[in-house]
Amino acid sequence: MTSARPRERGIALLLVIWVFMILGVLALDFAQYMRDDAMAAVNLAEETRGYYLALAGMNRSLFDAQQAFEHANPGSGAAAPRPVEDQDAEPEGPVPPDGQWHEGTFADGGYAVRVVDEGGRISLNKADPALLTRIVTYIVEGGNPTASLDRRASEQVATVVDSIIDWRDPDHLPGLHGAESDFYMKRQPPYRAKDSWFDAPEELLRVRGITPDIYYGGEGVPGLRDVVSVFNREPTINPLTAPTAVLQVLLGLDATAVGDLIAERDTEGPGFLPRIQAQLMAVDPHLASLITPEKHEAQIIYIEARGDTHASRNQSRVACVADVGSQASEGVRILRWFDRAPWAAPLPGSGEGGTGEKV
Repeated sequence: MTSARPRERGIALLLVIWVFMILGVLALDFAQYMRDDAMAAVNLAEETRGYYLALAGMNRSLFDAQQAFEHANPGSGAAAPRPVEDQDAEPEGPVPPDGQWHEGTFADGGYAVRVVDEGGRISLNKADPALLTRIVTYIVEGGNPTASLDRRASEQVATVVDSIIDWRDPDHLPGLHGAESDFYMKRQPPYRAKDSWFDAPEELLRVRGITPDIYYGGEGVPGLRDVVSVFNREPTINPLTAPTAVLQVLLGLDATAVGDLIAERDTEGPGFLPRIQAQLMAVDPHLASLITPEKHEAQIIYIEARGDTHASRNQSRVACVADVGSQASEGVRILRWFDRAPWAAPLPGSGEGGTGEKV
């Protein structure tokens, strides 16, 4: 009888130990849950703060662009309202439409913004076959103008160019290397050729022959999305605001050489016009007709902004395409809007890495 008591006490001790072990596991699990919940709340707060910092940078750039356009074209549209100034912020100049990142401060935070003049890109809807061929050839060559295309690459260029023209023209007759609805209806899922102008650059991914490499580009090599625009309503471009990618394609240069050229453009201003026109004439006399004969302010612009907080993992981004010369009563007409943009891709040659896609 007495020998059973130690065994009972041992069993009770084991039960108590198991209970404490279970309670400890539950406590650790609950602590981990509370920690994750707290981190999620912090991340949400940082993301929200970054989002509104990005909006601040975008709105400031929209205001500056509208002011510049209104100053150059008095009475062309509704006047921009005067912004509320942050008394603690340092005065900052307007962000030029040069496609480069520019930093600013707002409400004890920071943002980075870049502005691209859509008038500095080549019109996708009005580019002729010769110009399209030059663009696609440069991309297929990998940005190496001294490289010669083999037969397969030449056929690829011809397929892309003819298919772009077939996609945007109103008839149903395919070009020699092009495609109309009969070709696209055999795809999975099937769809028809648009037979009308492009409304968004992403439509190019539906066109025969255009691969992701041709559309997005690669390291040091621009893609079609960087060179062409569906918002440029003119067959010409503004060389004073043309981004790096456009000058790379037209002049057949790499990003480094074009970067030096852009630095000189920023110094010379309007005096750069005859110089770039002469360079294009030397490359191909056909290209000289692309140049706008006189200086003008950007009207349709692409703005990408990111809010930078102390948490580097949270860099919220927004982007839009806006018409700052619109006759609308609000003064600015938003043509496209990208909310909480998940990409981080700069223009080729900007010297900054990227992780995804842009418009």
